[in-house]
Amino acid sequence: MNYKYKIFVIFHDNLNLSYYDSSLIKNFIFVNVRPNNTNAFPKEYNVINLHEFENFIPLGKWYTESEVIYNVYKNKYLYENIDFIGFIQYDIDSSPLTEAIIQQAISENLLVSFEPHLFKDDYNRNFLMDEKKPNTLCGKGVNCYDVMFNDFNQFYQSNNHPTLYFDKTITLCSSFIVKVNLFSEMMDFISLIIESGKLNKFDIKHAYRIQGGFLERYYGVWFLLKNIPFIEKKLIHLYEETHNQMTLFEKIKRKVKKVLSYGSN
Repeated sequence: MNYKYKIFVIFHDNLNLSYYDSSLIKNFIFVNVRPNNTNAFPKEYNVINLHEFENFIPLGKWYTESEVIYNVYKNKYLYENIDFIGFIQYDIDSSPLTEAIIQQAISENLLVSFEPHLFKDDYNRNFLMDEKKPNTLCGKGVNCYDVMFNDFNQFYQSNNHPTLYFDKTITLCSSFIVKVNLFSEMMDFISLIIESGKLNKFDIKHAYRIQGGFLERYYGVWFLLKNIPFIEKKLIHLYEETHNQMTLFEKIKRKVKKVLSYGSN
């Protein structure tokens, strides 16, 4: 049995067409987030404009990929009559994906994680959600994951603590494929976080686009604490734009990875 799925590719400029297996193109929906983007794409590419959604709710570009994810959730016609839904960024090379890989994961009801990370490692980066330290990206203070776990616990009347999950894997970068009903359930929770406006307190000057950074971690926490079974399909993320929150070491590592990736083509 073949399951129906759609993967939303979030982009704002040009697309590297080599990132998408031609046999899967019918399952990709390319979401353009920049209104003045006039780049032309092959006719077989299903390109839609975020700002033309029937029920578009602007959040601001500092919400990054989550502005698309939130608006897809609010426009259910975009994912009617499919079994699984996915999201991926334009600067992630998805060419290793095959129909067989996706169908196997879907048939086993598995979350597909494109950006798996050891939870302890990301926790120890010390991204802050500290009301006493607005506009401070990381350091000593209230760790963002402590707030996220607390939000999850309050919503679901549970009692989870981050340290109990240090040896677990978390899905980051808003890049995954998941069953539609789980996506809807997750977004019921995430929407309350977004609509509360609480994320806007921590990066008032929009220096870090941290609202998007927080939300990708909220998705990861939800999958983690809901104990959603998953498979890892690690894809190369080239980070076409430099993120302010990356350390110098991370920037160098990404640059090397990019050079090696292009050199192998």
